[in-house]
Formats: sequence, structure tokens, C-alpha cells
Amino acid sequence: MKKRREGHPPSNADHRLDNLETKLRDVRKQHKGPEQGGRRGTQLGFAFRLATELVAGFVVGGLIGWQLDTWFGTLPLFLLIFFGLGAAAGILNVVRTAKAMNETARQDGSADEPSKRR
Repeated sequence: MKKRREGHPPSNADHRLDNLETKLRDVRKQHKGPEQGGRRGTQLGFAFRLATELVAGFVVGGLIGWQLDTWFGTLPLFLLIFFGLGAAAGILNVVRTAKAMNETARQDGSADEPSKRR
């Protein structure tokens, strides 16, 4: 891992580095990181993803409507129309994403244990 100086006796610093490397290696062997794909973290990630999908629909629809109203001088008209369309699109995205996540979870669960449904 490290280069020793050729022709020179090992110094005190080299000895301390060797000790430190040994201790670090032992600690890394004993300490294992968190399990990959913990259930709670995954569910929280799904919740944030769904919330983001919904909010994005509202925001994008509202911004498009507001910009169109600014261009055409019809302030509340397009804002309300596109805010509603953005809300509908956001809800549709949430439903689609939730169905896909549910199907993925069902497939992963059926691979782990036999299905109780028949």
C-alpha cells in the first residue's frame, strides 16, 4: 500500500502507519454498513417521489397558465385552466407511479415468499 524508502530503516512514522492500517482494517471487518434497500428507507423514498410528482404537476401547470395569461393579458383564465390540467396530470402521474411501484413490490415479494393469494 505504501512505498518504503529503499536503503533506510523504517521510521517511527512507518510503524505508526502500519498500526493504523491494521486497526482500520479490523474495524472495517467488524463494522458492516447498513443493509442495502432497507424497507423503511425505500418506503420513504416512494412517498417523496409521489409527492414530487404531484407538486410538479401543479407547479408546471400553474406556470404555463400564468405565462400564457401574461402574454395574452387574460390573467385568471389560463392560470385556472392550466392549473387544473396540471393538477390532473400530477394526479395521473401519481396513480401510474403508484401502480408501477405496487407491481414491482408484488413481484419482489412473490420471489421471496410464496403468494398467499389464489
